[in-house]
Amino acid sequence: MARKVRIFVEDTAQHIVLKSINSLTLFKDAPDYGAFMALLQVINEKIEIDIHAYVLMPTYFEFVTTPLDQESISKFMQSLGRQYVMYFNKKYHRKGTLWEGRYKSSLVENAYIFDTMRYIETLPSSEGLVNDSTQYLYSSVHNNLLNQKNKIITPHKQYKGLGYTDEERLRRYSQIFYAKINAQKENFIVTCLEKQLVTGSPEFIQKLEKLIGVTLGAKTRGRPRKKQKQQGKSMYKKLVVLDKNNHKELKVNPMTDLNFAKTSAFVPVIANEVALVGAGFPIVFTADEKPSLVSLVSLGGDSLAINQEGKWITSYVPSFIRKYPFSIASTKENPDQKVILIDEESALVSNTQGNQLFLEDGEQSETLQNAVKFLTSHETQMVITQNVAKAISDSGILEDREIAVGEGDEKQILVNGFKVVDKKKLNALSDDILADWVRKGIISLIDAHLKSLDHIETLFKIAQQRQS
Repeated sequence: MARKVRIFVEDTAQHIVLKSINSLTLFKDAPDYGAFMALLQVINEKIEIDIHAYVLMPTYFEFVTTPLDQESISKFMQSLGRQYVMYFNKKYHRKGTLWEGRYKSSLVENAYIFDTMRYIETLPSSEGLVNDSTQYLYSSVHNNLLNQKNKIITPHKQYKGLGYTDEERLRRYSQIFYAKINAQKENFIVTCLEKQLVTGSPEFIQKLEKLIGVTLGAKTRGRPRKKQKQQGKSMYKKLVVLDKNNHKELKVNPMTDLNFAKTSAFVPVIANEVALVGAGFPIVFTADEKPSLVSLVSLGGDSLAINQEGKWITSYVPSFIRKYPFSIASTKENPDQKVILIDEESALVSNTQGNQLFLEDGEQSETLQNAVKFLTSHETQMVITQNVAKAISDSGILEDREIAVGEGDEKQILVNGFKVVDKKKLNALSDDILADWVRKGIISLIDAHLKSLDHIETLFKIAQQRQS
């Protein structure tokens, strides 16, 4: 995943720049600027986006806009870029693109709107094109600062909030525009745009991450295995040994809300459900010394598999989720002896309502008996799964993989610390190994695993849908 994911959040502005290839001069004379401005206005009328500030510089076009829907910016930029290339190439008898690649974008918190607008409108003077930015013809400064209206500009709601009259808004924006420049803040704006991060406070970023389920802040490279392992177990708050004396009044309610697993970045799966879970989400191998199979359900934020109503979004819920609030573990004294655990702080657990776990004589109720059977079966299948995963890992056919967006210095790792099967190495295994794996069903598991990797793209699609 080399391409940077596009983030759309309703009623949230974006800072955008489109640069020329190899610093090619885009506007060689006044008619070039005029042609681009004319295209800007015509396309803006057809594909509605609210442009709040802009500047045409010799080698790039930069602006602040609020898109009206998820596709409007991409459609706007494609149309604008394509039509200006046609104009430019025809006039200067050339071929090929004018642009270095896709446009760069950054979501902008309202608190940074004026700083971003001023940064854009002062670029001509800061880069030495003019002494005073108000002398520059091809920017929004004349509209926002001098009240020379043009049809391209739609005032941002923050700008409208500066006053009830145009005069009052101009006066207050003038105070912002001519205030002492905060170099640290401007560097922050530039960095966020170049790396396509969010131009906003940590609180704003956390709010967006919770909303859309995608990590938006800068992420260091590496393999945070311990952190991921904790995230996978975070649905349990306080596991204790289930005891008929201490918990004789304890009851458990039916599972109707899965938000207890909302912060799980991955979900462990057992071998016989790889195809079922993999029909909706990617199944991968952990990068531990003792590898296991997990389903990736996050791009660094909350689980994308659980919707706002607390429901799993596909038809099959993994058994690891369904065994909650119970778990099973070995005793320290005897590893072969198992005990049943329960999350005392689970919202499903109560002393007043739900299904009783113990009868009056201390015997297990039908509810608890069924839970124990499920846990025992799951534990058995988990051991089988770990043995299969170890056999696959020992064969040397697994390779490290990560999910990232952007390239080079702009690369942002969303998920790492997992492995997938390398098809070439798989096909290079000896015939006797492959035949043995076919008989044992391991090849079927691998096929389901490889097919499930197509759903990495599904995670991005879910995130985009959740944004809008």
